[in-house]
Amino acid sequence: MRSIVCYETQHGSAKKLAQAIASKLTAGDDKPCLCVNVDTPFQAEDENTYDSLVLVFGFRGPYTAQLTKLFLQRMQGKLNYKNLVVVGEGLFSEKEFPSVAEAIADIAKPASFNKFFMAGQLRVDTLTMEEKAILGKFSELTGMVIEDMGEFSEETAAKIADEVAATLEACPVVEDPNAGQKRWICSVCGHVHVGDNPPEQCPTCKQPASVFKEM
Repeated sequence: MRSIVCYETQHGSAKKLAQAIASKLTAGDDKPCLCVNVDTPFQAEDENTYDSLVLVFGFRGPYTAQLTKLFLQRMQGKLNYKNLVVVGEGLFSEKEFPSVAEAIADIAKPASFNKFFMAGQLRVDTLTMEEKAILGKFSELTGMVIEDMGEFSEETAAKIADEVAATLEACPVVEDPNAGQKRWICSVCGHVHVGDNPPEQCPTCKQPASVFKEM
């Protein structure tokens, strides 16, 4: 089973976690597991040859939420026949994380879904002025003191990588009945249409066929 690992990070720890997972998933495979930033568009051949998608996000606020939403819009309709794993790393607690991960899965509607969480590191001195202001306001509202968290744990990252690999190994490969057909995406709302030609009108935003681009 081939996988693509995508990560979103501002301070690097989510990337380290993603690389640990990708390395584990590559072990014993002839072809390396693709590990890319969430902003990187996939090539058509990548989309057609992978069975699972692993999303590793540093959950730290609205920036991650915006990137997650944009990414899922780009992937609309492509995850129905894929296995999805969401790995959270950051400020959310293990109690809060599942609801966020499940909201992502509800948008993506994958063939199978699993979630993992790793408490992340936070270095206050590495934050931007905007981030410090957001955390400062949060601290005022909650009375919580924002301070440095622990170091990034290579051992914990390796453990999560093992768990992700074992989970994906047990997941079935689901065949996409639309594989090989043309896909068209609405440049206005992101709706994906499968067929030889784009629809005369987007069923979601009602825009004409001219706004569709072949994927």
